[in-house]
Amino acid sequence: MAELSGDEGRSGFAESAVALVVVAIAVGLSRRLPAASLAVATAYATAQTVSTGLGLFTTLYLFMPVLVVAAVAYRYGLRSDRPGPVVVPAILAVAVTFTANAAAAVVFDLDTRDFLSSLVDWTGGALALVLALVAPWLFARYRRRRLSATRGAWALAERMERTRAAEADRARLRERARIASRMHDSLGHDLALIAVRAAALEMSAGDDPERRGAASELREAAHEANLRLREVIGVLREGSDEDSEEPGESVSTLVERASDAGLSVRLLREGSDPVAGSRVGRTVHRVVREALTNAAKYAPGGEVSVHVVRGGDAVRVTVTDTGPVEAPILPARTGDGGEGAGGLAELRALVKENGGEITTGPGERGGFEVRALISERSEDTASDEPASQTDRLRSEADEQARRSLRTALIVPAALTIALIGFGFLTLWWVSENSVVSPAGYERLAVGDTVENVETTLPRFEYPARSVDDPPPPPPEADDCRFYLVEHVNGLPPVYRLCFDDGVLIAKERIERHE
Repeated sequence: MAELSGDEGRSGFAESAVALVVVAIAVGLSRRLPAASLAVATAYATAQTVSTGLGLFTTLYLFMPVLVVAAVAYRYGLRSDRPGPVVVPAILAVAVTFTANAAAAVVFDLDTRDFLSSLVDWTGGALALVLALVAPWLFARYRRRRLSATRGAWALAERMERTRAAEADRARLRERARIASRMHDSLGHDLALIAVRAAALEMSAGDDPERRGAASELREAAHEANLRLREVIGVLREGSDEDSEEPGESVSTLVERASDAGLSVRLLREGSDPVAGSRVGRTVHRVVREALTNAAKYAPGGEVSVHVVRGGDAVRVTVTDTGPVEAPILPARTGDGGEGAGGLAELRALVKENGGEITTGPGERGGFEVRALISERSEDTASDEPASQTDRLRSEADEQARRSLRTALIVPAALTIALIGFGFLTLWWVSENSVVSPAGYERLAVGDTVENVETTLPRFEYPARSVDDPPPPPPEADDCRFYLVEHVNGLPPVYRLCFDDGVLIAKERIERHE
């Protein structure tokens, strides 16, 4: 007994030493050659499983190679999603295990029943290897994806915090731009109308030089005020890259105010008016207002026509003037920039930003013409694409993590159920084909030849080694066979049939007790 204990101690020490060496090699390879690390651990576990199955030695720590494989597979799963280094060793391990089982059946001359019974045992060893490879890798992959999603969420939160700070800065710039725009568009428009009224007074002064001079000075003062206003607006708009919101005034109201101020203007409309507060409505309002302001500045006394056509998916705006009745005090207009063209340049950028087109230049009647085409398909298309993109990426990350978790649960469970089911079905089929029915047993008679008896016997014998302490057989018997009386759990009774020289010489029922 002491000798056996010493042998077991030495065997356990040797197994532990081998396991530690394999772990050291696998860990050393895991960083640069993770696939090789997994292959080493799997080869070690497969070799020990096969050696144990062949009875080359009795292992005291059969779980140790499985733990080594599981640890290495988990470490690999934290680093890689590639299934090849997991699937290939698993397939090879199963192939080697079943090949060794078949070789053992040939070497030890096992009958079909013993071979199938051993196949179930070897299947258990193969199942342990496959689960040790696949399950930890799948759970590690799920954990890595979940951690990646969590880190992504924190990174998103940081970006959102920075975005909020940037948005606050942009809000301040937008407020400055809004003030500048209101000053330019409203106050500038009003100053232009004052200049129109002054021009009207200047023309109506007749031969009175004092009244004519006062009206001229008023018009020049309005122009100087407009120039100073532009300087202030330039300071306010510095650093701003967004257009401000326009007031919800309709084009009709705008034209009426210009007409009341003395501007000769008429409005022609086709179709319904754009919604005043909408993006398209604000853009149309801005186009008309800028064109009227320029007409008041550069074409005093001239006639202005505003034509708004709404149809299909676009609004067409045309503002034309006949030119100044007399030479203005301001420089001539240009269609693409220069003195007085700053408002038109900004207007061109606004229209393009809203998916439209604008052209400016000399009109057919000798004056100036502004044409704008504003697409209504761009209405309220301030895209939420960044948020939608974020939601999509977050949803994809969550779905990937959920899919990994489902795979980590379903694949090992499916493998376990399939292989356990195979084992149970195999054992059930073998046992079911080892039963002699009571009627068949009654038909057997002492003196029958073995050929006649075998027509009643099932496919497989019950192993004699599984019957503990049976009664002694007849001395003259040269062959005794055991068969189950019924297929039940526990230790069912068995029949024993003994033959001598190919003739049945004895049959009996042996009861067994747990």
